Amino acid sequence: MKIGLRLLSLVLLVLLAAGPSPAATSGTVTARDRCPAAAAPDARLLRTAYGGGESLHYVVSWMGVKAGELLMEVVRQEEADETFQIRVTVKSAGLLAVLYPVEDHFTTTVSGSSRLPRRHEMLQKEGRRQNTRVTLYDQERGRITYTKNNDPPQIFAVDGPVHNEFSSFLFLRVMAFAGDVSTVVPTFADKKRHPVAVSLEGRPTLATLFGQRHTLAVKPHLTFKGLYQKVGDPLIWLTDDPARIPVKIKARIVIGYLTAELVEYRGPSGSFTAAAR
Repeated sequence: MKIGLRLLSLVLLVLLAAGPSPAATSGTVTARDRCPAAAAPDARLLRTAYGGGESLHYVVSWMGVKAGELLMEVVRQEEADETFQIRVTVKSAGLLAVLYPVEDHFTTTVSGSSRLPRRHEMLQKEGRRQNTRVTLYDQERGRITYTKNNDPPQIFAVDGPVHNEFSSFLFLRVMAFAGDVSTVVPTFADKKRHPVAVSLEGRPTLATLFGQRHTLAVKPHLTFKGLYQKVGDPLIWLTDDPARIPVKIKARIVIGYLTAELVEYRGPSGSFTAAAR
């Protein structure tokens, strides 16, 4: 369960990655067989699904038992054009909060039409441990600077613009999914740039916070090592409308699976709170 708690943010903050890819080949092939095309934001969705002023509250359960809560806020920075902060808080809940309290805070500053990260700060409080980590993204020079607590900074070189786990999750909302052709987004994780294809798995109708809604079920195909090996490919359900709100996320872990369900929303689409169960 401790591993599950450490992965709460990974369930929601979907790990996407990419690099330049050739066009798909001709013939009858599946989404996995095709060479993914590099993703670009849909200009209309940037206005309707990534304009800021949102608060999304998720309840995370493990095998049907409440394990934690996740709050995500998307805040437009008025002093800078096309700049936003993604603020995320992950907390353990129920008996788990007594046995192993977790309260992690993440802040990512993104900018531009591709909403690329510029700075990421993380404050981890897990049990009796507390860690602070800061990552700076020099997108123009291809340099990532990572500092943990008072340790000397580590510098990594990348061969193109990159997202992190947080910015890539929100970028998922502004991607145009065409048929069974996968697309990718460049993401820095495990000290390097990774190509991970994202595919549209279906368009099911789900019971959501907003009632019965048509959704887009999308799946990133994870390739990262280390901690990420403990997470199966997540499945994310977005409302199939201009708001593209993530209403549910599900991922397999070492034992069982974690599910994050949207229970409260505040933003351009209105204010909604799930009925108490």
